[in-house]
Amino acid sequence: MLGAIPSTLFEKGRKTLVVLEAKGVRKYFGGVVALSDGNLRCCQGRITGLLGANGSGKSTMSKIIAGVYRPDGGEIWYKGRQVHYRNPKEARKDGIALVFQNLSLVPDLTVWQNVVLGMEKSRGIFLDDREAKEISRRILKRLLPGLDVSRKVYELSPGEKQIVEIAKAIAENPKLLILDEPTAALEQAQVRNLFAYMRELAQSGVAIVFTSHRLWEVMEICDDVTIFRNGATVAYIDFAREAKDPEKIVNYITGEAKENLPREKERLRERLSSETLLRVRIQSRTKSLQDGLSFELGRGEILGIGGLAGQGQSELLYALAGSHPKIRCEVEMSGRKILVRCPQDAIQNGILLVPGDRQQEGLFLEHSVYSNMIFPKLGLPRHPTLIPERKYREECMDVVQLLSIKLPGLDAPVNTLSGGNQQKVVVGKWLSFNVQVFLLADPAKGVDIGAKRDLYEYIKRLAREQGIGVLLYASDHEELAHYADRVIIMYEGRIVATLLGEDITEEAITAASVRVR
Repeated sequence: MLGAIPSTLFEKGRKTLVVLEAKGVRKYFGGVVALSDGNLRCCQGRITGLLGANGSGKSTMSKIIAGVYRPDGGEIWYKGRQVHYRNPKEARKDGIALVFQNLSLVPDLTVWQNVVLGMEKSRGIFLDDREAKEISRRILKRLLPGLDVSRKVYELSPGEKQIVEIAKAIAENPKLLILDEPTAALEQAQVRNLFAYMRELAQSGVAIVFTSHRLWEVMEICDDVTIFRNGATVAYIDFAREAKDPEKIVNYITGEAKENLPREKERLRERLSSETLLRVRIQSRTKSLQDGLSFELGRGEILGIGGLAGQGQSELLYALAGSHPKIRCEVEMSGRKILVRCPQDAIQNGILLVPGDRQQEGLFLEHSVYSNMIFPKLGLPRHPTLIPERKYREECMDVVQLLSIKLPGLDAPVNTLSGGNQQKVVVGKWLSFNVQVFLLADPAKGVDIGAKRDLYEYIKRLAREQGIGVLLYASDHEELAHYADRVIIMYEGRIVATLLGEDITEEAITAASVRVR
């Protein structure tokens, strides 16, 4: 717990101004506690690391400071006065800039138009495009030399888009710059350029908050760190006074080791079939997945995929589902080689994808539950011209009962269901198929605890009783620790570690993810 923070600190004989102080900040989303006791201190000319596992409250705190969310309690002090921002515009006007984890760029505008969007200057009755382009070139020359500021944003790679998002924030000349996971999509050279620019900004007096799951980045760039766990601040470490101890930081992030599943997991491993259901080798023409990556999946096994967000996990699942044009998979199922060139190939061979973004990729929100459940069948070869309505409705009702989906009726629009029940529909639409392998891309994201438990317990039963193989990516390490029989850790498109049996804990997964360099 952070104690009272003076308005000035003394560091090595010089006075350092506290630019921002958040005390006891609370935030609730419905019945979910996102922040229960958030505390954060940011000083002029210093880079503060904001650390914590997924869901610890880091992004919520950043968005409260930047005016995206309004707190439900606590105080925010900025430049010596208490502030209550009603929206991001007020915070930006006050000198606070946030680089969002989810990009806020306009794809059809050029790079330079995005950089100055909302800050355009005019020359007479016309916008001063010349100055806008010059501002963009000056910043991007440091962050990404050679990038043409006249290119449209939709033409850029994920890393280039992230750089443009950072340049957009820097162009505001902020006094407090908050970088929320800015390096997740960047290559090493781009990270180096960003760090060099961050140091210059700090030397000029800007206070910077830097959030990253990559511990080596924090060790290299930060002057101090604040650590969140379960919605509360649990530690503040000033590297000018304490040594940079990665083990100590990991312990603060993960908390005390939990005595819950290791022995049970070891017994489960002993009961699993030794039969290999799936062998996979990747042929990749992208940087997101390493060419030649390979692994095996056992019959009845739940194989977890861990690692920091954006390390190739989603690309791997989508490639196996036939949905990635630049990645091909050499797949052998139960000793039989199969070719997966498109989603139909995967579906016909029983390889079925449950996407993480149900609203964008898993459902037609305006359509009925019934329409969503039968849709995958309609494009299959030899599907009857006339839909067997009675048969399909009976199958859908069986799924509703099996998964305990709460709904007023099959004809109810799927967007009237809760998030958990929507996700059950995404899973349920595959259950009348001959499922061999389930590809789960963060299937419980945004789902309440009860629905999450129900969903995973059903998937576990499918694996154990029917011998289905499950490939599970979850951004929440707790889900992997509870339900995976084996976990592979991915980093920059390759497998860098494997955890088995008693080694599968939240702490071990987090530690293996952040220690990679």
